[in-house]
Amino acid sequence: MAHNTLEEMRVLAVQRMREGEHPEDVAKSFGMHRSWAFRCRAMTMGRGKQSTQDKDISKPYRRHVDEVSGEADVV
Repeated sequence: MAHNTLEEMRVLAVQRMREGEHPEDVAKSFGMHRSWAFRCRAMTMGRGKQSTQDKDISKPYRRHVDEVSGEADVV
C-alpha cells in the first residue's frame, strides 16, 4: 500500500475512534488487525494530526562493522 494511503487510513481511523467507535471494529473495516487501530490511536496521544504522518524513510541504513570478524550488520 502507498504511504499516503496508509496515512489517510490512520487519520480516518483515529477520527472514528474519537467519535466512539471501538478500535477492533475500525480495524476490521480497513481489513487490518485490531492492534493496528490501537497503535494508530497511541501514535496520536498528545501529538495531534502530525503524528499520523509517515516518517522519513529516505535515510540510508547505517552499517555496523564488527571489528573482529569484519562482517557488516544493518542497524
